[in-house]
Amino acid sequence: LTKLKRMGKPSLFVAIGGIIVPFVLGVGAGFVIGFSYQESIIIGLILIATSVGVSIRTLMDMHVLDSDVGMTILGSAVIDDVLGIILLAFILGIESPLFIGIKIGLYFLIFLYLGLKVIDRVLDLGERIHLPKAFLSFTLAIFLFYTYFSYRAGIAGIIGAFVAGILIGQTIKSRKIIDDVETIGYGFFIPMFFVWVGANIWVGAESDFGVFVTILILSVLLIFVGVIGKVFGCGVGAKIAGFSSRESLQVGVGMVPRMELALIIASAAISHKMFGSALVGHQILSATILLTVISTILAPVLIKVAFKSS
Repeated sequence: LTKLKRMGKPSLFVAIGGIIVPFVLGVGAGFVIGFSYQESIIIGLILIATSVGVSIRTLMDMHVLDSDVGMTILGSAVIDDVLGIILLAFILGIESPLFIGIKIGLYFLIFLYLGLKVIDRVLDLGERIHLPKAFLSFTLAIFLFYTYFSYRAGIAGIIGAFVAGILIGQTIKSRKIIDDVETIGYGFFIPMFFVWVGANIWVGAESDFGVFVTILILSVLLIFVGVIGKVFGCGVGAKIAGFSSRESLQVGVGMVPRMELALIIASAAISHKMFGSALVGHQILSATILLTVISTILAPVLIKVAFKSS
C-alpha cells in the first residue's frame, strides 16, 4: 500500500498513456484481422499489461534503476497491472459496466477495511498455534476467502486474490511466508498454468495451414502494435509529466515487455468462453505467447540502446 501511494504523477501519466494507446491499437488490429468486437476488445486488453521483470533486471545491471526513469517504469508497471486486473473484471462480468464498477468499488471498500482491521489479528492467531506451517495455512485461508467472495460477487476471483495479496503483503508477518508461497507457486501452480497454456495452443487447429498463417499474421501484428503502443503511449505520458524526449523514450522502451498478466487475460477469456469459437481462442493465445517471448527478448536490447548515449 505504501508503494502504491508513492507512485506519483509521472507514473500515473505513463500508465494511462501505456493503457490507452496499446488498447486502441490492439482493438484496431483485431478488426483488421477480422475478429469480432468482443474478441478485439480482449486483444486490446492483452496489450495493456506490462511485465517489467526483465526491464528491472536490465536497469539494475546498468545501475539506473534508482533514477527517475527507473522508478517511473516500476511505478507505471504496477498501475498498469492494477488497472488491467480491474478492466479484466469488467470484461468478464455479465452485468452492465456501471453495476460491475459499483460492485468493484464496494468490494474494495468493504474487504480492504475488513482486512486492515482483522487480518493482522488472524495472522497472530496463526502464529500462536504451534503446528507446522499453521501460519501459511491461515494465509491461504484468507486468500481463498477473499477469492471466493469476489467470485460470488461476479467480479472475477483474481480481484479477491489481488486484494488479499495487498493486505497480507503489507504486514510485517508476510516475510515469514514468502519462501513457502514461492515454493507452492513455482513448484505446482505456475507449472500447471503453463502446461494448460501449452496444451491449449494448437488444440482445434487440426493441422490446418490457414490457421497457422492466421496465427503468424496475428503474432506479427500484435508484436508490432504492442511495441509501438507502449513506446509511443508511455513516451507521451512521460513527456506530459515533464521528462525530456530521451527520458520519455527510455520510459517507453522499459514498458515494452509482456508476460504473466497478458497470458492470464487470454486464458481467462478462453475459460469464460468469450471467443466466438475455441479455435479463435487458441489462435489468440498462441499469438499472445509469441508476443511475450519476443517482447521479453527485445526489451533489454531496446533499453540498452535508449540509455547508451545518456
